[in-house]
Amino acid sequence: MDHSFVELHYVMNVFVIIKEMIQRNLFFKDGTLFANGYERVVHGGRGDYVELILEQIQVDLKSKFNQLLPKVLSNEDFYYYWLVPIGREEKIYWQCNYVGYADYKRNFYYISPTLLRPFDNKELF
Repeated sequence: MDHSFVELHYVMNVFVIIKEMIQRNLFFKDGTLFANGYERVVHGGRGDYVELILEQIQVDLKSKFNQLLPKVLSNEDFYYYWLVPIGREEKIYWQCNYVGYADYKRNFYYISPTLLRPFDNKELF
């Protein structure tokens, strides 16, 4: 039996399952569509967070503190912008800098899965 074929087949099956899971829509608790898919779930020192790119987010966002948001990140001296969907209160992080307690990536967006309807991620629910 060719073991490399079995291993490759197994790896490909895992990849397909992960890819399908990540392309699922994410909804706020009240059923409002939040995002078309996500990148990954980050497990950090302060809990789990769903990682997204801006193109996946389906609601308009604004600064919680009504500050002007840059089009492109530069050399911010803080870790994230605190964003909220317009007319809503869910906290969304726009990551500006790296932190030591989690693998958050600069220019990605993060939301706690507790603010979302459960979705198909066995690590979380």
